[in-house]
Amino acid sequence: MILRPPTAAGTFYEIDANMLRKQLDFYFRNAVTRSRKITTKARLVPHSPYTHSGQVAAHSFVNLDKSNFVIVGSNHSSYGATFALMKNSLWKTPIGEALVDDNFANKLLKESSFIEFDAIPHEDEFSIEVQLPFLLHKFGDVKILPLLVSNQVADDTLMESCRMVGSSIAKLIKKEGNWSLIGSSDLSRTIGEEETERTDKLLLKHITKLDVKGFFTALNKMDANVCGYGAIATTIFAAKGLGARKAKVLKYGTSANMEIDRGVTGYASVKFY
Repeated sequence: MILRPPTAAGTFYEIDANMLRKQLDFYFRNAVTRSRKITTKARLVPHSPYTHSGQVAAHSFVNLDKSNFVIVGSNHSSYGATFALMKNSLWKTPIGEALVDDNFANKLLKESSFIEFDAIPHEDEFSIEVQLPFLLHKFGDVKILPLLVSNQVADDTLMESCRMVGSSIAKLIKKEGNWSLIGSSDLSRTIGEEETERTDKLLLKHITKLDVKGFFTALNKMDANVCGYGAIATTIFAAKGLGARKAKVLKYGTSANMEIDRGVTGYASVKFY
């Protein structure tokens, strides 16, 4: 078994267990809890340092029911399979460990020819790892299935691949039960807050309509810098396969107060239901 260390601890979130739990408690206390029960099919969550996007992310996690989680992350590296699945591994964090469910992983590999077993891009990638402390703090223990999606070109070829993979994920979740879906991506990064908010408003218009084609068209038209559009597309297609017909932005924010000199990134927590 591969022991996957918490490579983002100390940079993206607190490395000390007590400090990390205090950090998460703060975000959960300040997140909006649901007023009525709605069966949510999937969630989209950001993955920047907690000081930047942790409060936005908490709005997705605070209302989660316990289950196992397929986490579709964004591959920020230039290597690895387009759809890279890691199995036979234990993901460590300062507050606990998440075991990859190999039975589910092997079934998904058989279900979709697009998905490959490829652990290498997972070694230093943070987009999935930063979701785990939220889950472990809330539930104590979870099983996961980590899948990274590489951005190629936002065209019909990638869109069709994401559709096929998303459909396979949905089919297996419905068959197996007790699994939920989390997609991991930030939104646009531009030179200023106003431009980021303006760009994200248009992107979220298509995301909340579950309109991947419109989302890709908007990306290309605006030449938007979005790190995980493949992960977003896969999540939307999987959500639709699970029966989602609507989506709602639970919380939106930017990094404007944290990194003005290096550009501004947008973040959103979105639920698909």
